Amino acid sequence: MNPLLLDILPLLREKYCCSQILILMALHARGEENSGLIRALWGLCEGMAQGGQSCGLLSGGVCLLSYLAGRSGPNDEAHPMALPLINEYVTWFVSRTAPCGGTSCPQVAAWLGTSAGRPEPESGAPDMELCGELLAECWEKLLELLAVYDIDISNARME
Repeated sequence: MNPLLLDILPLLREKYCCSQILILMALHARGEENSGLIRALWGLCEGMAQGGQSCGLLSGGVCLLSYLAGRSGPNDEAHPMALPLINEYVTWFVSRTAPCGGTSCPQVAAWLGTSAGRPEPESGAPDMELCGELLAECWEKLLELLAVYDIDISNARME
């Protein structure tokens, strides 16, 4: 079991979704809170407002990297390698989830459920606890990429 699950599972049980948890972990690493940002990411939950689209680990990871390295306005420049950084995460995620048959929330959740020997929930909503291991992998990959691109999560600008 990935030790990060000790941090992740309580957040899943509090009904935060994958995209929100990635940002919560980043904010926690900085000793900060931002309820408005967490609320904004709620729209990405379960495949974009439960619409069966992109997995929140993909969209939330892109949001996290954009938040740390992106451009915020006319007087702010993005990190010079922001786009390659984001593209590298997207490429990794697509490769990592290739066995799922795609990157949508239902595809990823169904594959994780099948891999764990669990049937699909009758509600149609993904069993978010199944996503914990992949969430931990994504968090580790995000931290790895930030280090490679010389972005310190504790000092990156988050305004």
